[in-house]
Amino acid sequence: MIFRGLLVALCLLTLPEPGQAQVGPPLDADEAFALSVDRTSSAALRLNWQIADGYYLYRDRIELTSENGEQVVIDAPPGKPKDDPYFGRLEIYHGSVTATVSEETLKAASGSLTLTYQGCQEDGICYRPQSKRLDLDNLDSPSSDGVGLAAAPRSGEGRGVPDIWQRPDAKESAATMPGSAVASSSAKSAQSASPSSDVDLDESAGLIDGLLRDGGSLWVIAAFFALGLGLAFTPCVLPMYPILAGQLARNGEELSASRGFVLSASYVFAMALAFGLLGVAAAWSGQNLQMVLQSNVAIIAVAAMFFALAMSMFGLFELRLPATWSNRVAALPVGRGSGVVSSAGLGFTSALIVGPCVTAPLAGGLLYIAKTGDLGLGGASLFALGFGQGVPLIGLGTLGAGALPKPGPWMAYVTRGFGFVFLALAVWMLSRILPAAASLFLWSVLLIGTGVFVGAFDQLAHQMTPLRRLAQSAGIIAVLYGAILGIGAGAGGTDPLHPLGHLAAAQHGPGKTPDFRALENASDLAGHLGESEEPTLIYVTADWCAACQTIKRHVFADAEVNERMAGLQLLKIDVTDMDSERAALIRELGVAGPPTMLFLNREGQEPFGTRLIGEVSPRQFVEAALRVAPPKRTPH
Repeated sequence: MIFRGLLVALCLLTLPEPGQAQVGPPLDADEAFALSVDRTSSAALRLNWQIADGYYLYRDRIELTSENGEQVVIDAPPGKPKDDPYFGRLEIYHGSVTATVSEETLKAASGSLTLTYQGCQEDGICYRPQSKRLDLDNLDSPSSDGVGLAAAPRSGEGRGVPDIWQRPDAKESAATMPGSAVASSSAKSAQSASPSSDVDLDESAGLIDGLLRDGGSLWVIAAFFALGLGLAFTPCVLPMYPILAGQLARNGEELSASRGFVLSASYVFAMALAFGLLGVAAAWSGQNLQMVLQSNVAIIAVAAMFFALAMSMFGLFELRLPATWSNRVAALPVGRGSGVVSSAGLGFTSALIVGPCVTAPLAGGLLYIAKTGDLGLGGASLFALGFGQGVPLIGLGTLGAGALPKPGPWMAYVTRGFGFVFLALAVWMLSRILPAAASLFLWSVLLIGTGVFVGAFDQLAHQMTPLRRLAQSAGIIAVLYGAILGIGAGAGGTDPLHPLGHLAAAQHGPGKTPDFRALENASDLAGHLGESEEPTLIYVTADWCAACQTIKRHVFADAEVNERMAGLQLLKIDVTDMDSERAALIRELGVAGPPTMLFLNREGQEPFGTRLIGEVSPRQFVEAALRVAPPKRTPH
């Protein structure tokens, strides 16, 4: 069991896409959940489902509405409780189930009713909600052949789009919608040609659900700890290393291996606590609150904090607790309590703001926790993830502190050096929300200032040591590159790594910039999908998303990627300033945060294995795009 748990944890860590595993080809929805409708002898309405083996139907997803949109009461038997990764703790049906609507209830309704229900394949995909229109006039007498039952027409102008933007009250006839995922009874032959057309992808953390079922909560927590260990060496966590190193350097001569352990452990514990609170909040609210924290106000506040830390490193002032607090924490056995408190504060804010790393397995985990609503499991799992991320940081604080040379004048240079590190972190934070040219200018100022500090313009002396000459050379290089960045910013450059690249590109004609159309809500998405017959890319991004900037510079600028994008309808959800409509849209899409790319084929379906989360390479993008838009074959 231990080996199996570790193996599953490793699988979670290396999982390229949440929900990729699929158990056999899924049945058509009407085969998986065969529905018949008739009247009983007492004139009540009887709804009967025959559920295929390996499938289940949600009790709480069975709904009946009248033509004016009012809910019609359904008498459904109790189901079997299930902790479902999609909707939390619900009741489900296996085998068969019969629900009824009383005669008194039917008298209040006239014309037709719309029946909606949803089910899933065990350990596999979840079907989109199914909608059927019931014609009460054709159900006046007892019957068992389903007379009067037809698929409810949906909007979408002929596109088989996901159900969050398909409405059962649409006026268009499904029979006139070629390629639709839902057909009327007169168009069933067309529907059967695409056996999986009614299927939405399973984007939940199904592996986590399996861990819960087979090994309990402890295996889930262990899996998140292993995931944290893996994330500790990803680029989005790397900024935490200089933050902790700068905090250690502020302790100067008092720094020892034991004190380094205390400071780094307090940093990691607070960081893990922040993740744990995010897990509790996600379980309680059903949202990924880490993304909510990426507001302009929060980013500016953290950048200001880093700026204040930098000024403290330069000796402008000393950050310390009030005297009364300092006297109390000084009595603690850890020594200088203020250092512990400030380390914990840095760890807490680092987790919330600096490291919004959204990877495929982490996204699945966050969505799972948000949808289960389990406060205890959510908090413990995210705490374990944060602590796993921090294990290498504790090693850095302990072993790194012990390996430092003895105290001396060099420590003053190290302290000021970390002042520039904190300034760099402040600029890095602000670059998420500032215009690219403004960010480039800030990097220019920082590099020139750093070069001056290390002696770029100091007078050369014959007796200078090799180390001093090396430092001056580095300073000159920093000043020169800073000047190039400044020129690039003034000329409209945007990329710190290629500040003059746009000038070279201009000589060869204007470069292609992807033209994304913005989505504000589900109605926008429905309209765009209905207007176009092309495959679609839905890109979730934000100005504060560092990985999104990398994708913009290195993926969207790739020639082969541009060639693939030319055959796609490009839609974008910008969550820089989140509002309720966009929050609802990305929640329905199963998106944990930016960057996320969803590829829909011409039928509006998202094939397995095409969703891209986090930083991606041009090759990954091209492979996913080819799944929904294969290259056209030229006749020989």
